[in-house]
Amino acid sequence: DFFVDFLNINLVSYVRLASLALPLLKESSGHIVVVSAINGKVPVPNLTWHSTVKFGLDGFFSSLRVELMKAQQDVSVTLAVLGMIGTPKMTEKLKNQPGGEETLKLHAATDKTALAIIRGGATRAREIYYPVYTWPVTKLSALLPRLMDYLATGIEMSPKRE
Repeated sequence: DFFVDFLNINLVSYVRLASLALPLLKESSGHIVVVSAINGKVPVPNLTWHSTVKFGLDGFFSSLRVELMKAQQDVSVTLAVLGMIGTPKMTEKLKNQPGGEETLKLHAATDKTALAIIRGGATRAREIYYPVYTWPVTKLSALLPRLMDYLATGIEMSPKRE
């Protein structure tokens, strides 16, 4: 089944690898850096499977971070929350779509993204948000989830029915 394979590759493999590496990471005061995406913090339409994996990564590794802290283990966990990145595949895809050139202007360069991830891991940051717009969007979503649902869908908000 495609969904099971998708979860195994994009979520379960991360969990298994971290679990297997944990004894060595504890011995060496190591670092775990997990590359996630904004749709692991903010629901996005038409990316349900991708969001499932990214929310799962956040849940597992944030819980692992707290467990390691409670056990007073010197192993850091950094979650990299990424927004739109101008990968070659994405760039090619957008160039062929109407308005794609404008959307590409919002994408971060891959080299700067990689540097932000490396910097976050090296400084043992709890989370890094890149590009910069990802941080306020995730915080707004946490504070005003209903508003963000409407913004994500483009549906006009109506008064809540009780």
